[in-house]
Amino acid sequence: MKARITLSLGALLLLWSSIACQAQQAQPAPQPPQAAAARPLTKEQQAALDKQDQDIAQVASAIVRLIDQNKSAEVWDQGSPIAKQIISRDDFVKKVTRDRSPLGSPGIRMPMGVKHYRYDGTGNMPAGAYINVLFDTQFSQAPQSSREMVTFILDSDNIWRFVGYTVR
Repeated sequence: MKARITLSLGALLLLWSSIACQAQQAQPAPQPPQAAAARPLTKEQQAALDKQDQDIAQVASAIVRLIDQNKSAEVWDQGSPIAKQIISRDDFVKKVTRDRSPLGSPGIRMPMGVKHYRYDGTGNMPAGAYINVLFDTQFSQAPQSSREMVTFILDSDNIWRFVGYTVR
């Protein structure tokens, strides 16, 4: 069992590394704000961004499956240092358990897409680039579907890492 967890986490780390490489290739050279807004992405840049989004959606799917298996502590262990500053391992596990337990077991889970955000640090989110991966999930004890969101942050080493999970 421990070997399976280690293998799963190793596969996640390899996929995260792959995403980091894709992210670095997909990012155009820094532009002034007006120039960046005026220029559309090239076909190559758009293809690299699409590939990055597909890869990160696969990692998000693996994360929710680990959470389904009550392995949220292992998810937190692989998270961004920022995530670990925001919430302790024990508090993260308790929060995920508290949020998920009344819902029952997950059934149909539909991907809803990948969204990119940038925060300047003035609110309750640390400054940085974020990706949210959304799922519409039907749980056995919930009368209607719920929204699961897995959030990644681009860390200072240009690697996308897990930073949060919510279900509503």
